[in-house]
Amino acid sequence: MTVASKDPTAKQIWDKLSKVNVNEHTENKVVGNRKLTYLSWAWAWTEMMGHYPQLAVKWHGMTDENGVTRDITTYPGGTAAVTCSVTIGEVKREMWLPVMDHRNKAIIEPDSFAINTAKMRCLTKAFSLFGLGAYIYAGEDLPTEAVVEAPPQKKAKAKAKAKAKPAETASEEPKGAVIADSKTRLKERCKELYASGWEADEALQGRIKKAVKGDDEIEMEALLKMLDDVMPALLTLHEE
Repeated sequence: MTVASKDPTAKQIWDKLSKVNVNEHTENKVVGNRKLTYLSWAWAWTEMMGHYPQLAVKWHGMTDENGVTRDITTYPGGTAAVTCSVTIGEVKREMWLPVMDHRNKAIIEPDSFAINTAKMRCLTKAFSLFGLGAYIYAGEDLPTEAVVEAPPQKKAKAKAKAKAKPAETASEEPKGAVIADSKTRLKERCKELYASGWEADEALQGRIKKAVKGDDEIEMEALLKMLDDVMPALLTLHEE
């Protein structure tokens, strides 16, 4: 008797992830006369793990003439590219990306920071092959039959609670102190991750800076939760 596989099919994965609205987690960047849209890789990882925690990531590189294997592929002239494969059950997708500068030009002899940034962008693009955020690479504004995700609803509830705060007891901690505490914890968490060799991508950096500058307590707490949820995975990915 043949036992049916419990792993999702490629179609099931695509049907679920391609409907996710990622617009609140993207950042736009103008390069020349082109407008490029980036999806926060940290959010993308959290979303993927929420649906498919069994997913596996593998980085591919090359072995040089000295027998040293690195997680990049180098080309004549000194430029390089990163390649990763993501597997969910029996479904595997592979993506590659040049190591580029802020103008999206290939870097000659890239350093570890540029390689790390390229790896995170490459990972996010690999997720798009399963459906997550695929529509932004196709130049569309919304996914087909877009699903309204939980995060916006949670933010709305949090805002409602924030409006109700004036009616709460006077013994509660002042708003300014709460915001300062969120700022301190967020900065310390980022420093801790940076010390391990991890760097936030441009989209995530933008969210962090905007939240801190705007004293957005709700967004800072959301970012802290995101970093707490993905921190073990961040460190593991960086070490691989």
